[in-house]
Amino acid sequence: MSKKRYPPRIPRTAYGFRAQNLKNPPRGAWWAKRWIQAIESLRLGARSGRGKTYAECGQVIDLQATGPHVEARVLGSRPDPYTVKMDFAPAPVEALRKNTSWTDAFGAMTCGRILAGEMPLTVDEFFASHGISPYPSQETDRFWCSCPDWSKPCKHIAAVLYLLGDALIRDPSLLLRFRGISLDRGNGEGPRTEALPLWKGTIRLSDAVERIRRRAGMSS
Repeated sequence: MSKKRYPPRIPRTAYGFRAQNLKNPPRGAWWAKRWIQAIESLRLGARSGRGKTYAECGQVIDLQATGPHVEARVLGSRPDPYTVKMDFAPAPVEALRKNTSWTDAFGAMTCGRILAGEMPLTVDEFFASHGISPYPSQETDRFWCSCPDWSKPCKHIAAVLYLLGDALIRDPSLLLRFRGISLDRGNGEGPRTEALPLWKGTIRLSDAVERIRRRAGMSS
């Protein structure tokens, strides 16, 4: 069966959020690498590559997270941006921490390391021991996009997931907040909308076009 070949998508603008570390995540950021691996395991096919390009070229122009709920706007091939919504399955909070604070459940040192920008492996082991994965999954999480693509997750959803992975590098506590667990509020009570640690800048359109052409083997 032959595979369809799609022409490279040239972004109309490049002023949105831009992922910076997808190609080479910093050494030690294992949690972000596993997040990216989880995206690739969703069997997106070519949509994964296009989503990553969107994430790197600034096609995601708005992104907000309120605990496990994420909303974004992504520029596609049409004049109006598409709306992306995600609902990550909250972890069974009370069952995990057994009516204690998260500082007691994880340990004060572990919580301190997370808030300082480092995710100890013991957190991953903690989730695994309870049969829970903190990484994106089609089995437990819900993804929706207003685009006409019948395949979900689409490239716009993939772009947002990749951007979240990029944000995780700078703030590993997001991995917990997407599951309804907040360390800086003590008991994770009441999710709040907050800005994600993402870089939003501008690049010349010609640079974005040339980058995509190089990936497609069309560089002049």
